[in-house]
Amino acid sequence: MIDEQIKPVIPENIELIKVHVIRNKEICFILAKERDNIDKKNYLRGFLILIGDELITTNYSDTNQLFAEMKLFERTGKGKYFYSESKQDNGVLGLQIKLTNGHIYITQADALAISVLRTDSMNGVSKNRIIENELILRPEMIATYFHKNNLLNKKG
Repeated sequence: MIDEQIKPVIPENIELIKVHVIRNKEICFILAKERDNIDKKNYLRGFLILIGDELITTNYSDTNQLFAEMKLFERTGKGKYFYSESKQDNGVLGLQIKLTNGHIYITQADALAISVLRTDSMNGVSKNRIIENELILRPEMIATYFHKNNLLNKKG
């Protein structure tokens, strides 16, 4: 059941889906999928990034910017979401993701896995509705929904 705070703004045909991407680092996608029973199609209406209990992106354009920065991972530098640097003595490039309280590191393999799962999670889902009419949810609304439904602590 969608909690009372979110229910008024999420149409009944839209489902929030939590996709675990990198489990040990608690990186997840939050997909808002709309099912159109007349067209018999699925449409993407929201795509956000959640790390732990912090919503990193709050709209589709920010999520796309995060993925664009991740593609530039080969170079060191700073971005809106990342700071890449040579980590440890072996010179392996690590990508530091900025969080409100601290940061986490992901490897190039993690970044590739995230990109692959992004592509896989969008297979069979049309993106034209998110571009034309994105479902806008405030981070605190999504957090309340996931806390009430105990979705932030699930490991499976």
